Formats: sequence, C-alpha cells, structure tokens
Amino acid sequence: MEINGKYQTSDLYVAAYLLSMGLELLDVDRRDRRRCNFIFADREDRPGLVHAFMVGQATGNLPTFIFHLKRAKHLLYSHEV
Repeated sequence: MEINGKYQTSDLYVAAYLLSMGLELLDVDRRDRRRCNFIFADREDRPGLVHAFMVGQATGNLPTFIFHLKRAKHLLYSHEV
C-alpha cells in the first residue's frame, strides 16, 4: 500500500526482498498486535520489484535476501527502527 511517498507491507518476505534491493526501511508499525507493517520510503522502481517478487521473477543476491529475511524477523520481535 502506498501512502504519501511511503510503501507499507505486512508480508515478511516482500519486506525482506525490498530490504535486499536497497529500499530504506523507515519504521515497523506494531500497533496491531496480530500484524506488523514494514514501512519503506517509496521509490519509482518499487512497484516493479514487488510485482517481480509476487510472480516469481525476482532477481537478486540470495545470501543478501536471507540476511535481510533474518533482519526483518528480528525487527518484528525487537523494538528497533
């Protein structure tokens, strides 16, 4: 979801992919105890990145993705950012 130059997603794997592609994470919204939202500074190429990820055409560095997946999981449970 895009709001005022920001993009948010509750999908952990999309968030990890966007992190691995260099999008800036601004915050993790934890107000809903059942679902957290990762909030990114939006970029022009973000819609294409999300689409490529969702249809299985994403490219990138797998070790970097795994690193950012672990980081995103950590951010869910810590109160960093």
